[in-house]
Amino acid sequence: MRWVSSKESVAKGELSVLAIVETLCAIALVFYLSSHFNTLRWLAIAMCVSPLLLLRTDESTRLGIDWYNRIWRAAKGWDSWMDDRAPKGGIWFVAAILVNFASTNLRVFAPLPVRIGATLRRLFRDLKGTIQSIPRNWSRVTLATDTFFAPEFIPGDTETSLTNFLSATFAQQPRSRVSLVNFLWLLVVAGTFFSVLFLPALLYRWSLKATSIIYAPLVFVAHSTFSEGKDLRTKLELIKRGDLSRIRVWYGVIAIAAFLVKLVLMMNLPGFADWWNGHPVSRILAIYVAPAEIPKWQLAELANSVLAIGLMLFARHALLRYELQHPWPEVPVERILGFVSGLRWVLALYAIVCTGYITMREARRWHLPALGEKWIPWQ
Repeated sequence: MRWVSSKESVAKGELSVLAIVETLCAIALVFYLSSHFNTLRWLAIAMCVSPLLLLRTDESTRLGIDWYNRIWRAAKGWDSWMDDRAPKGGIWFVAAILVNFASTNLRVFAPLPVRIGATLRRLFRDLKGTIQSIPRNWSRVTLATDTFFAPEFIPGDTETSLTNFLSATFAQQPRSRVSLVNFLWLLVVAGTFFSVLFLPALLYRWSLKATSIIYAPLVFVAHSTFSEGKDLRTKLELIKRGDLSRIRVWYGVIAIAAFLVKLVLMMNLPGFADWWNGHPVSRILAIYVAPAEIPKWQLAELANSVLAIGLMLFARHALLRYELQHPWPEVPVERILGFVSGLRWVLALYAIVCTGYITMREARRWHLPALGEKWIPWQ
């Protein structure tokens, strides 16, 4: 685990302490705003736009970059063609201004529809691969990406990052001619382009971090142990020593402890639900804590937490058997790992669907059936 992220660490999926702190701050901020304005629409909107980032794959990223480069070349060609005719004056001069304005806006606002189109195309062509990329994307943004990783104008294209943009902007001004007026002008230009090009990407990153209270169950399936391990022993080593595995276990310990504390308070404090709803912030959190009941989706998260801790202990014991020269048969162990992986997916998706459902219901004040006795919201 690193203190801060870099381009290389994000590409490798290495966890960052600062990224985790930012995620916790984003969650706290969205619930402060929700309690202040007495609405969960902030969280509901962020939850609805998050899939655009969660469904991104390497193929959709390359496709989006290719589409945008074509748009860039076409817009640049239009500008060049009209600039050659602008000196003629009259209608050509006006047309050149309009074309230049249109091509500039096209290049600025094209990334969003390009990104949506590329993501949807890959989703329809490779549904399984796109779904499997969701946990990896979530962990990369919430646990591995922080402020030290500059936002990108075109997602996945490091050449269009904020760092490269600022370097190119200030490099255009010769040092011998730098003046206070020129420097301030460059700051205005850089600030304008940052607000238009990069600030939405930064806010979008933080919006996904803020939705971690809903997508947090992805931590149980956001792993590379079963796909990157070349042999069983390597997989077990990754389960035992991987940073993400440790995060998963710590999250499980906290979830189990919180559930037990809630259970004890419900059993021994008669007015626990009323006490919990006595503060604006805790009142907003009540739809997730559910102080008056034990929702089934909380049991799903509890089961996933137990599985995370149990799998860590299982991997330790299996590795100990290797050291004692008496390893377990590989086929049963592989089947156990595969079964746990599949069960994690089911439990995680169930918890996400339920928490997303109650978030939308609360945000829109829809009169939808409350969760509690039902296993699924639409029963």
